[in-house]
Amino acid sequence: MLPTMTSTGTMESRLTNKRWLFCLSICGLFSAVSFIISFASSGNIPPTKPWWDADTVKLHYLKHEKGTQVATIFLFLSGAFFLPFSTAIATQIRLIPTIHPAIPDLQLACAAASVCIWMISATFMSLLTFRDYSAELVQLLNDAMWLSILMSWPIFWIQFWTISWAVFSDCSPDPVFPKLMGWVNLLSPIVLALASGIHMHHSGAMAWNGGLVFWPTLAVYAVEINCCCWYLVRNIRRGLVGSTAK
Repeated sequence: MLPTMTSTGTMESRLTNKRWLFCLSICGLFSAVSFIISFASSGNIPPTKPWWDADTVKLHYLKHEKGTQVATIFLFLSGAFFLPFSTAIATQIRLIPTIHPAIPDLQLACAAASVCIWMISATFMSLLTFRDYSAELVQLLNDAMWLSILMSWPIFWIQFWTISWAVFSDCSPDPVFPKLMGWVNLLSPIVLALASGIHMHHSGAMAWNGGLVFWPTLAVYAVEINCCCWYLVRNIRRGLVGSTAK
């Protein structure tokens, strides 16, 4: 006969689930902090200017050589932390009554794809100081880093709108997520999409360092992560830790 679980064992299982889900949830904060550290330590807050010539770009990274090497590690970590954070979101989306299984699966698939963007951008950053490349090659790697990290918004667009769709589809008396989280995820991709034309602008508001691209993207990323983390942790305190919680 299979052993039956005692009430003590059930309580321990719930506590373990809560601890694991809490760790997954706060990974979002670790992702955001690592992202900011990576760009700050490489001298990219504020960002390098798209109109700089090759020699100026190379001089910038020579001045921030050690910082860029450290930044690469944090950019890799930022992407790594984003995946468990998204797993926590998928876990709680599945608690929404009548939600179709494709919705949390799509959200998690987008998160997995977005991690590849972090890895590619971090690899470009790592090459900036890997060898004594020519100024023109350093400029190319810098361009590739910025374009890859900012023009990847369509993946986040699908992910955030999937979360929004799930939130707004919850019509139960006690919804898993409040409508505010749905609105944040609905509006965030609109701001991120402002980076669509950075490959066509070397200066102005639509360049990668412009007032409509880098700073709004950074702000939206911070708001998005903090909003989701807040409600994930709130739900854990409410006892919403997944289908194993009875």
